[in-house]
Amino acid sequence: MNSMREIRHSIKYNAVMNMILTSSSVIFPLITVPYVSRVLNPAGIGAVSFAQSIVSYFSLVALLGIQTYGVRACSQVRDDEKELSKVVEELIVILGMSTTIVFICYIVAILFVPRFSDDKPIFYIFGIALWLASFGVEWFYQAIEQYGYITIRNIVIKIIGLVLMLIFVRDVHDYTFYGGIVVFTGYGANILNILRLWKLIKFCPLNELNIKRHLRPMRYFFISSISSGMYVQSDIVILGFIASNSVVGIYQLVSKIKSMLMMAINSVVNVMLPRLSYYAVNDKRQYKNLLTKNIAFVLLFASAGIAVASLNGAAIIDILGGVQYRGAITPLLLILPALLFASINTVLSQYLISSGREKQYAIVNFVGLLTSIIYCLTFIPLFGASGAALSSSLCEFTALIVRCVLSKEFISRIISRIQIWQAPLSAVISGMITYYSTVTWIPNNSFMHILVTCIIFSLLYTIALLLMRENITMAVLKRIVRK
Repeated sequence: MNSMREIRHSIKYNAVMNMILTSSSVIFPLITVPYVSRVLNPAGIGAVSFAQSIVSYFSLVALLGIQTYGVRACSQVRDDEKELSKVVEELIVILGMSTTIVFICYIVAILFVPRFSDDKPIFYIFGIALWLASFGVEWFYQAIEQYGYITIRNIVIKIIGLVLMLIFVRDVHDYTFYGGIVVFTGYGANILNILRLWKLIKFCPLNELNIKRHLRPMRYFFISSISSGMYVQSDIVILGFIASNSVVGIYQLVSKIKSMLMMAINSVVNVMLPRLSYYAVNDKRQYKNLLTKNIAFVLLFASAGIAVASLNGAAIIDILGGVQYRGAITPLLLILPALLFASINTVLSQYLISSGREKQYAIVNFVGLLTSIIYCLTFIPLFGASGAALSSSLCEFTALIVRCVLSKEFISRIISRIQIWQAPLSAVISGMITYYSTVTWIPNNSFMHILVTCIIFSLLYTIALLLMRENITMAVLKRIVRK
């Protein structure tokens, strides 16, 4: 068994690897989404998206919150290889039992729920994802900070998925093939995880395991995982029951754009949880510094992302979807505020998880689920896809307020070190100047529109941040000057 210390890398290395992974997660959709959107049309895309959202609900129950709990549990014992192996095996046994029960319920639902039985083939295909999601042990690789392996593995799978998509998705009737490829690209790498796990973990006899010790601490992760996962997907699920597959397909494009932007914004933040869990026990000063930096990164990149997407909303929709998806422009603008709220929510969730406040973490996610259902049932019947987008932004904002209240003691200790208004204000000012200075002459070509707008905004945004002496920007400038 390889030494865990030998395969562990620095935060900078992990951040670079995660940024490469995130870049691939943005680049590949930029290739596949325009192609698939035009081949399958909104109805085909909507059918796949609805099935994917439904199976994610079942998967959340099967996972029992282990995708988050596992990172913390493994991070805390990662220096003890024998104990780490035991923890991993215990969690896999728990997943085996839960997934079996959930899969039976899933098959029953396909057979007896009319909305599901209308598209049985696509739902059966996504049933495979239930098993792959449960046994991918991604939480283990995150805990031991194997971001190099995670990055290479995912990029290879994405390339294979791209080739399969170009070969098998050729007309509007191929949406079942597309569903299978979505399952492969999303979960196929998990098979490699399991195969590689045998080299890193030494499994022990079942009678030496202590499964019960995980059940109590897992309960809050279970509640929060189901709640957060359901409220993230509730807009598409409720829209799928109320509206047609075509409307779901239009909104799915909006949701995919939001996801790509979120991945880009959180590319650095997401690698911090294992190290935060470690620092929470071993180094309180580093723990506080790391969380403060996370908030600063989020404010800087989320503000820029919202501004750029707002300036180029119509152009982005034209490139990724085409004329059939023009109805997605308004929903896209309405969902953009969720980027900032959700990114800050991610950081505050890291604080609650890494500091052992699972109960508060569960409470905020449960509140998020309830408010999401209320918002969706209120606005979707009135405004369709636009109502779903508005609900998403309102839900993330409500969850942010609750998280701030629950984290007020921690926030009060670091608030003096956080520059709250510099990045958002710089983005607003730069965005307005960019819009009014280009509105009369900017090219009609969508690619050129985005290119010109991004260049001008980036220059103005950098200048504004320097004038306001934003910490990260000033630190980068000083490093450049020294060199």
